[in-house]
Amino acid sequence: MRPPARGTSADGAEPNRRALKTDKTERMSRSVTGAETGIAARSDDDESAGGTMSNRLNVCLFNAQPESSQELRDRLTSVNFVRLVGEARSSDELAEVLHENDVNLIFFHLDPDPPAVVDIIDQVSTRYPSIAMIAASHQTAPEAILAPIRAGCDQFVCEPIDQNDLAAAVSRVARKRLLHSAKSQCVCVTAASGGVGATTIACNLALELGQLTDATCALADLNLQFGDAAINFDTEPKYTWYDLAVALEELDAGILKDAMTNLSCNVSLLPRPDSIDQYALITPDVVHRVVELLNSNFECVVLDMPRTVDAVSMAAQGQADVVIIVCQLLIPCLKNTKRYFDALCQAGIPDERIQVVVNRTTKTPGRITEKDVEELIGRPIYCAIPNDYEFIARSLDYGRPIAAVDRNNPVREAIREMARRIAKVKTQTEDDESTKRGLFGRLLSRA
Repeated sequence: MRPPARGTSADGAEPNRRALKTDKTERMSRSVTGAETGIAARSDDDESAGGTMSNRLNVCLFNAQPESSQELRDRLTSVNFVRLVGEARSSDELAEVLHENDVNLIFFHLDPDPPAVVDIIDQVSTRYPSIAMIAASHQTAPEAILAPIRAGCDQFVCEPIDQNDLAAAVSRVARKRLLHSAKSQCVCVTAASGGVGATTIACNLALELGQLTDATCALADLNLQFGDAAINFDTEPKYTWYDLAVALEELDAGILKDAMTNLSCNVSLLPRPDSIDQYALITPDVVHRVVELLNSNFECVVLDMPRTVDAVSMAAQGQADVVIIVCQLLIPCLKNTKRYFDALCQAGIPDERIQVVVNRTTKTPGRITEKDVEELIGRPIYCAIPNDYEFIARSLDYGRPIAAVDRNNPVREAIREMARRIAKVKTQTEDDESTKRGLFGRLLSRA
């Protein structure tokens, strides 16, 4: 049963602010315990050099010593900002991992044949200069350490590996080479007119981004009075925008994450306030701070926006990489699309960031076409989503995202393709098998 709406308790305290602060205290305690047991906790120093560790590093393990694999995997995955995306035992396997994944860091285990691995390091550093590298070995003579560094490694870790030393090495590499360029993708989805399906698109776009990037996508409902993003997932969140507004003075990444509802589909949800009167506390300052934290702590952020151009909306849209206006092929809707487009430009949003998505298109051309929309806005439409109103209505009634009801539905495919464009993820048909192991494969063939 839904808990009662939150407000002020009999003693005048604010229960959810207290709960969030208690959660933060417990989390800090767990972090200290983790550090004592060898699992590196995130430190303030991790966030001091132009970014945070919340944008996890995609790491590939190179190890030709099978008996060491499990220990090395455990060590790497115990670092709280690492995501292990592949393991290679040969140059060919490494080439394949690098082809199929967006790798930020390669961890090279030099044993049992350091010269051969150093040769691979040298070639990787030439071919992929943006990928950071760390080497580890039981051999700790000066020349054994210098060889991989000269070949291109950023750090060297001695074996047996100390967990805190490993975390520090990864942190130094991230601050030096990766964090300055770490950038989330923030997408605002708004409607040109009521009932065009913007919230449905926003919710399913967040799900597809989470699935494509294999990272949790943040979804924030900024329809602060009548938003229904939570209903799309049939969930009853514990905390809302209101709780973050109340805790604004103490608001940090930890409190933000504690306040969000983690769903099983790689989506983390921040819903609208429980009661309508609570929305007044969500000021532009609150929205700006929360969106800023979302962008710093999630690889992808989707904001379900109200159909307004005001200070609250601009506090979010001003931080977006893409602002999507959802419309239909109806005259009133297209007039509002142009009106909204112009208003965003006048408010200072660069016009190249504003995109138009046409929803509920049909195979049979009507009196108004997609070409008419393109002529109206002076650019190609970003995406056309086919009409399947009855199916979408059934999905909403069940409180289940489209992919959970029918993975092959054309509406889902269109939204997934839009997610690919946003996340810059290639489709399988775009992969060129002839180059899969081409230049880099030949480059590493000497090993």
